[in-house]
Amino acid sequence: MGRLSELQQEAEWRLCASDEKHFLETYWHVAHPAKGRILFKLRKAQSEALDHWGENRYSLTLKARQIGWTTLVAAHQFWLAFFHADQNIIDLSRTERESVLLLRKSKYGFQHMPDWLLARGPESLVEHQQKMAFDNGSMITSMPSASDPARGESATLVVVDEWAFLPNPEEAWASIEPVADVGGRIVGLSTANGSGNFFHELWVGAQTGNNRFAPMFFPWSASEDRDGSWYESKQESMLSWQLAQEYPSTPEEAFIKSGNPVFDLDVLERMGALVRPGVMGYLAEPSPRVVEFRRDAHSLA
Repeated sequence: MGRLSELQQEAEWRLCASDEKHFLETYWHVAHPAKGRILFKLRKAQSEALDHWGENRYSLTLKARQIGWTTLVAAHQFWLAFFHADQNIIDLSRTERESVLLLRKSKYGFQHMPDWLLARGPESLVEHQQKMAFDNGSMITSMPSASDPARGESATLVVVDEWAFLPNPEEAWASIEPVADVGGRIVGLSTANGSGNFFHELWVGAQTGNNRFAPMFFPWSASEDRDGSWYESKQESMLSWQLAQEYPSTPEEAFIKSGNPVFDLDVLERMGALVRPGVMGYLAEPSPRVVEFRRDAHSLA
């Protein structure tokens, strides 16, 4: 976009404040691992996620790995804090390192905004590894869940990243649940980590309407640069439970096959298909990932 007049700048500022997607795709930059600094372009799934977050105070996302959700959260929370006054945003992550990396993405986009937009926005008052604060009263705090930063806070938004892998998922929920009770929003995100745990219970409750969360699932294919051949290469290089955990195709696959199970679930499935009702025998694995049904010599069937 070329140089803007004062009137154009004012109109553009108002548009950015009201239209998050316009701001992100016009002025927000991200650090690409291969291409360097590039303008952010929302994928279809990311656009849907922004809509979902705006429409639901309690949003719960089950997702595949590396589909751009940390980048999206970093951009979304900055837009809220920069263009809207008195936003208290809290990020909860697994570790201090992850909390620092999340906020670093917000700072990167902030540092590469055009000067005229920065001049019209609030002044940055605090900027260190785990906090950004502006003179419009807005603040972003990014911390590990173990530090319990949300308890006693009055937050407008709490983001819980990789909820299934937090060391204290129940305690994290106990500290943030009162936030939404007074009008705040909660965005929970995670890949799966097996079934029967707290995140799985939250997901089931969301799907059955037994809690306040609105569920949203994004499979490995939500990243538009992935196709069938990409997935096949992952199948060849990963164990089945790892593939299901990192790159699920369905919510059921994500929960049933993830979490480092004791037995190879693909082998168990093939075993189940070979079992014959009424026929006694046993299942053998003569070579890795090859299963045979061998009839018992004493079977009467």
